[in-house]
Amino acid sequence: MKRLFKAPTTVNLEITEVCNVKCRHCYNFWRDESMGQVSLDHHTVDVILDRLIEGEVFHVILSGGEPMARFDLLEDAITKLTAANISVSCNSNLMIVTDERAQRLARAGLDHILTSVPSSDPVMNDHIMNAIGSLETIYRGIRICRRNGIRVSANTVITRKNQYQVYDIGKKMAELGVQKLFVTRSVPPTYTDTSADDDYTLTPEEQKRCLDDAIRVRDEFGIMIGSLVSYPLCFLGDLDRYRDFVGRGCPAQSGHRMSINANGSIHACVHEEESYGNIFESPLSEVYQGRMRVWHDKSYRYEGCRGCPYADVCESGCSMSALGIYGDHAAKDPLFVGPHAFEKHFTLTADEDLRQRILDGLSFTAPERLRFRQEDGFFLVNARWGNSFPIETQVAKFLIEKRDSGASFTAADLGDATGDLMMALFVKDVVESTQVMVTDQRSFAGLSINPEALLKAA
Repeated sequence: MKRLFKAPTTVNLEITEVCNVKCRHCYNFWRDESMGQVSLDHHTVDVILDRLIEGEVFHVILSGGEPMARFDLLEDAITKLTAANISVSCNSNLMIVTDERAQRLARAGLDHILTSVPSSDPVMNDHIMNAIGSLETIYRGIRICRRNGIRVSANTVITRKNQYQVYDIGKKMAELGVQKLFVTRSVPPTYTDTSADDDYTLTPEEQKRCLDDAIRVRDEFGIMIGSLVSYPLCFLGDLDRYRDFVGRGCPAQSGHRMSINANGSIHACVHEEESYGNIFESPLSEVYQGRMRVWHDKSYRYEGCRGCPYADVCESGCSMSALGIYGDHAAKDPLFVGPHAFEKHFTLTADEDLRQRILDGLSFTAPERLRFRQEDGFFLVNARWGNSFPIETQVAKFLIEKRDSGASFTAADLGDATGDLMMALFVKDVVESTQVMVTDQRSFAGLSINPEALLKAA
């Protein structure tokens, strides 16, 4: 039976609709009518943050609009979230950031910003963002953040116009010190007539080539890669080659994600127009466990995914793409192939030497940064940022005790006779060992994969 949570683990909070650009692929459905006028204020931000704290949310993404258009709210929200032990990141086009602002955000507790780089061509970038000189302005913003100690990731939404630019974008991002490049499949905005403008629809072969270009960037320049919108795993096929795109799944269907607009309206997905309630009128958990539950209880899972071993990892790909193309959340993802299509399967790690060292008594510790949330019959553990997943109650209580005491332990102490659990906890950044040198940080970023769901697929 699928685990159902009492509240989201990550919330996307839009503090303002105001934005300094008007990107053609923007998911905000009111963009065709206005640039947005609604913003939170200090009182309403406090009300929402209190609801998030009450709901035991682990991570908050502050976005807009352009959140730096209301810099005072952004800085204040970061300060309050950090004080409440809720990690925070920010989505920004970085076009109005300054050294002073970056310094203030870093002091408030912000260590990561996701920005958008639609194109490697300045003219095309200006066309997509509806702004002159946009590309160099973004590059300038990345440099400002990096020299002030803020990690930056970049997102490129792939369309027919920019599909051949992934390599050039990735190379430039690596040169600028960007941590991760997200090569994100496009989800047509709800206000766009895709029959009139088919910029958003790529063939499966074109989609796969974009991912191959991203892998080339990763291998040549060492930058991490991923996608903000999940691909059906059967479309990927070779889960070893495309492992960087395996872990995410649909964060709304997995139960991890909720989005709150600047007017308090609550959605499961940022691409979604449907509202399930308002944060100013109802507790977060009440909305999440009420009308939104259809996202979590397999109601939106495509029937053709039944019996697939990766169903709880993949969550049928992107439900909003299914809605946009076929008019039904529970329809198949347009890139769906079928469970027969897997060529190579996914493993958390193939490091058998590490497994043997674990079985031989390798010593681990549970770092102070670990956060836990008790659910109905299990716990959620958060390693850092948005990296949360379910674990058994006895394992959680063991780790909490070791975190609080600082005592070291082995797999035998945990009752793990095979080493599988300790391997998963180590790869997921939940346990650490001074005896193991970590050289690949890719496993430590973002939601990544749910080991429990992966073990079901084995």
